[in-house]
Formats: sequence, structure tokens, C-alpha cells
Amino acid sequence: MNEPSPSTEKRIPPIAETRAQGAMTGARYLESLRDDREVWYRGERVKDVTTHPELREMARSLARIYDMQHDPATRDVMTYEQDNGLRASYSYYLPTKPEELLLRRANTEVWVREVFGMCGRLPDFCASMVVGYYDIRDELAKLNPDLAKNTETYLSYARDNDLCLSHALHDPCMDKSLRPSQDPDRCVRVVKERDDGIVVRGARFNTLGLFSNEILVSPTYFFQEDEPEFAIWFTIPVNAPRLKQVAREVFGGRNPLDHPVSSRFDEVDSLVIFDDVFVPWERIFLYREPLAANRLFRGNVMTWAAYAGTLLTQLRMEVLITVGHLLAKTSGMETRPHVVAALGEMCTYLALLRSSLDDAEKNCVATPGGHYKPATRPERRSLVTMISERFVELVEHIGTSSLIFLPNAEDWDAPDLRKHLDVYMRGKDASPMDRYKLCKLAWELTGDAYGSRQQLYERLHSGDPNMMVAMAYKKFDMTHGVDLVSKFLDLEGTS
Repeated sequence: MNEPSPSTEKRIPPIAETRAQGAMTGARYLESLRDDREVWYRGERVKDVTTHPELREMARSLARIYDMQHDPATRDVMTYEQDNGLRASYSYYLPTKPEELLLRRANTEVWVREVFGMCGRLPDFCASMVVGYYDIRDELAKLNPDLAKNTETYLSYARDNDLCLSHALHDPCMDKSLRPSQDPDRCVRVVKERDDGIVVRGARFNTLGLFSNEILVSPTYFFQEDEPEFAIWFTIPVNAPRLKQVAREVFGGRNPLDHPVSSRFDEVDSLVIFDDVFVPWERIFLYREPLAANRLFRGNVMTWAAYAGTLLTQLRMEVLITVGHLLAKTSGMETRPHVVAALGEMCTYLALLRSSLDDAEKNCVATPGGHYKPATRPERRSLVTMISERFVELVEHIGTSSLIFLPNAEDWDAPDLRKHLDVYMRGKDASPMDRYKLCKLAWELTGDAYGSRQQLYERLHSGDPNMMVAMAYKKFDMTHGVDLVSKFLDLEGTS
């Protein structure tokens, strides 16, 4: 790989040179994506993600939500006015009082509702990570005061321009029997240090990167002390020189009657390739501190992002329950015991998750950085990893073969077929078309490739599911129970 010299490479504009523009609008968002980013799909470079037939609807969907930030009906729920007069998204809001968590929640609820609970990495999610970086600035200052200040500068920059962010936290699935020090290509790493920044090489998985302005990069892999070149936290514009994105198979661009969700809400996953990409010092938060990177990320940086992710998960589960309920009613099966039991099981799980979140908000805690965060409740994500597949399975049990034996959207336009479809597609108290739409939605959320991707993403949302379940045990307070059993049995030395 031939790294360009500092004198010939395309320049990443300094943050200080960016004019603050306030809360994003739809038109401004779409224009921001036309920045000569290097996106590849099916072996060809995409000229413009906002006009590409398979990608444009996702961009337009986000643009529509950004416009809601300026709609009088939702403006004050989604944005607030800063002291400098600029309106900013609550996604970047710093909650300094317990009740201010609910301001963040109300904004997140708008975002997740408008994407039908489908996009696991909404702009609101990654903006919340920036709040997390800022919150631990004092801890970062113990490592490097200059880099810690970058978290403050970047928060102001991202907030005042309402940047749409994505993240690249996970490494490619290569030979996991090797440490990064044994196979350096496994993880993004520093290959050169310059006076004005660093040069990084490697690849990462990313979601929403095709539609974001910048990418947050922080490793989730636990590095050893002798692997400092891999321990880096930084941000990078999507159109940075030598940064490439290779998109997976896209589910957008399909007929919206047959694919009502994916035709609008496919956030698209990609492989981000850092082909010796230059990163200025002002964009780096942590550098060559592997043990600190291990310690500070999950339970600190991700605090408010996890909060946002929980709200999205719960809405997705509510959608699946509702789809199951409507399938049962329109097929005349709503009173059958196995159907009632299936819906009751799903409702039980969702109620437990909601109770856990409400408890975490009620018992929120102040951070050393001066902000309030929901109390840690690892059992919530643990439960999701155990039940997310079950939700899909139960909807399939309710819908049965009605999810499979379906015509296509074009068949409704054929007169010779329509007269038959109007008879054989009708349901109980439901028109043939309504029943068809419902069955297609159920299929897309369960058996379709899009639904399978959503389910896999949900299960892996926070990393290894086994680790999530184990964390619920590790964080559980056993003091009372051990004391109770020990006294009952008159045990000696048990703790």
C-alpha cells in the first residue's frame, strides 16, 4: 500500500473551520451525503447513495425524520435551544438532572417509532456515544489531557452541526484463534505516527455508514498490554481519503407492497476498509492505552447508546406482538388456546423489559462526569438475547402457512387473478388487500432475508449473547441470598 505524502493527500477540514448550522434538516442531510464518499455495491462504485434505486429510500426516510425536528408538532420534543441560539438534537443532550433523562427518551421514541423499530443504529444511537465519550473526559485526561479535550471539542462540533454518525466497533470475523499481535490484519491498527496525526490500516464492520457523515471507531476487543497499536478511539469523515465501504446485499428497492418495511428502512451493513487512512490528532480520544480501552468502553461510553437501543428493541417487540395479534384476529384464531398462550408469552416478556427500564430510570445514578444515566440493568439485554428468536418463532406459529402461500404485488393488477384473490385472500373482518398486507409484513419480519437480518442483529446487538447472559449473573447482588441460606444451614465461611 502506497501511503500518500502529507503534501499531496486530500485534506480533512479542521473542526474549527466548520460553521455551526444547528439541527439538521432533510434537505441538508441529503446534500451532506453527496460528498464523493467511496461506497461499493456489487462490484461497482456508487455515485450517489441518495439517488441509487436500492439505497435512496433509506436516505429519504432519515431525511423525513430530520425534517420533523423543525415541524412545530415535534420540534420541541426532538430539539432544544442552546445558549448560543442554535437548536440542537436531544440525541446530543447532556442530562444533568434525573428528569432530563426523560427528555432524551422522548426524542428517541420519535426516532424509533418513525422507523417502525427496525434500525438498530439510528443517528440517535451513535450521537449518544458522543455523550458517553464526553462524560469520561476526566478519566481520559489521566491518560492524555490533550486527547481528552478532543471529546469536548467533538461534542460541540457534532451537536452544533447535528452530524449523522455511525460506528465501526467490531473487527472482521477472521481467525479468532490468533491474537491481534499474531495477525495484525485482524484489527484496525496504527501503522505510522506523524506530527499532525496517525495513519491507520485495517477493516471494521459498520451499520448505517453509507448514510452517515462520520464514523466513530473504538475497539470492543479486549487487548493485552503488549498490543497498544490496536487501542485507538477516533472519528473520521465518511469521505476521508482512502476510506472505502463495501455494502452487503441490500434489501431496499423492492416493491413496497410486498416489502413494506425493508423498502424504506434498510440501514445497510458494510465492511469499512481503512487503506492507510490519515486521522488528525484532534479526532483522537484515546491512543495506545489498551487496558484503559478495555475498562472504559462498554460500561461508560455506551451508557446512553444502550438506553436508546433498549427503546428501539422494545418497540420492535411491540410490533411483533401486534402483528401476531392481528394475524390471529383476521384468521379467526384469536381465541384458540395455543394462540392466546403465544401472545401472552410475548406480552409477558415485553412487560418485564419495560419494567426493567422504568426501574433503571427511577433509580438513575450520577456519573463522575456530572451527568445522569439509567441504573445498570444487565439482565435486560440478557433477556433480549434469550427471547428475540422466540418472538419470531411465536409469530410464525400464529401465522402458520398464511405467511408462505402468498401471491405477489403484481398479481393484484391482473384482472384474471384479482377476482380470485378477492375471494381467497380475505380474512375475518378484513378485506383481501388488508389481509395480504398483514401477511406480507409478518413474512418480512420473520422469514424474509430482511427479517432474519433484523433478528440476528438484535441477538448480537451488544456482542456475544453468552457474555450478556453471564453479565446478568456477575452483576447480580448475591449478598442477601447467601446470607439467608448460610444462616438457615448454619454454614461457616460461605460468601
